[in-house]
Amino acid sequence: MSTLLRSLLLTLSLALGGASALGQDELERPAGPSMSEEKVDPWALQGQDRPALPEGWQTLESSSLRLHHDPADRGVALLLARHAARSLPDFADRLQVPTGGVIDVYLARSQEQFRDLQPGEPPHWADGTAWPLRGLVFLRSPELRPGNDEPLTTVLDHEIVHVLLGRAFQGRPVPRWLQEGVAQVYARQYTAETTRTLASGLLGRELMGLEDLATGFPADPVRARLAYAQSADLVAWMQNEHGPDAVPTLVRELARGAGFGAAVHTATGQRLSQVDAAWRGRLQDSGLAWTPLVSDTVILSGAAGLLLVGGMGVRRRTRRRLEEMEAEEQARDALARALGEAPEPQWWVHPQPPRADEGRAWVH
Repeated sequence: MSTLLRSLLLTLSLALGGASALGQDELERPAGPSMSEEKVDPWALQGQDRPALPEGWQTLESSSLRLHHDPADRGVALLLARHAARSLPDFADRLQVPTGGVIDVYLARSQEQFRDLQPGEPPHWADGTAWPLRGLVFLRSPELRPGNDEPLTTVLDHEIVHVLLGRAFQGRPVPRWLQEGVAQVYARQYTAETTRTLASGLLGRELMGLEDLATGFPADPVRARLAYAQSADLVAWMQNEHGPDAVPTLVRELARGAGFGAAVHTATGQRLSQVDAAWRGRLQDSGLAWTPLVSDTVILSGAAGLLLVGGMGVRRRTRRRLEEMEAEEQARDALARALGEAPEPQWWVHPQPPRADEGRAWVH
């Protein structure tokens, strides 16, 4: 069964209310501290600024990052530390924000360590979490990620972006679309799955407007998945349409307390309604809505029908399938052109969509 078919079956199960990683867990917030709890930090009362390391753990340290790990994960820790040495300053430079001090990364060897090291209880599906104001990131060792085809470096990049944005806002709430959109684009998680989600939204005429996206993500898991995809697409589009300074300007304006419309105008030189129309219009003009029409489900259904007919009917149906497949390819090419560049091959994975609560812990 292909990735696309599995994705469609998952979407169908969500629509029918089936249990999944995007079901009830999507609606449950991690037990991270609220704004009031942040003021009375039990760690601070104990004189701790970060969790105590399990016995025998080692630390790789640089000027901007400390990576704590079990000796059995030494090789993975070295890889992550070297990767972060490049990505952390690169992300800070692209966002035009300071790194804000050392980030502590913990590579948990067991699910119990992953849970117990953190200030709050992480969701059981979380691959990584970030606590921006504390500068803490928690990752699960490869031993806990069997069958996960997303590189752990990608998860680390995603969480680093959360820390940088959280620090840039200095305690102000970071809009979820901005947190998740920037994290997905910078961590190279704008994938084929993203385009399929956008295509489904186009087909159902359910794309969210900018103002709706800015008010928060829907509780419905299917709509929430679309909001994640639109957030990544919006950030990618703004970079390509309005230049590399657009997103950093938006971050700076929102962080200092500017209204959403005013921040968008400063970043783009256009009114919110104009940006919204241009962004969504680009998607609608791309032909991407063809994508669901040539899904594996349609092809498999058509194949069953082909067994019942012959002669000219077979040729007509086959020709129609080929035309639809060509339309899908053209739609993907159009979207790539609209984004300004085609995603690199290593981007085309099927990541678990990042989740985030509205408090202090950002999870992936």
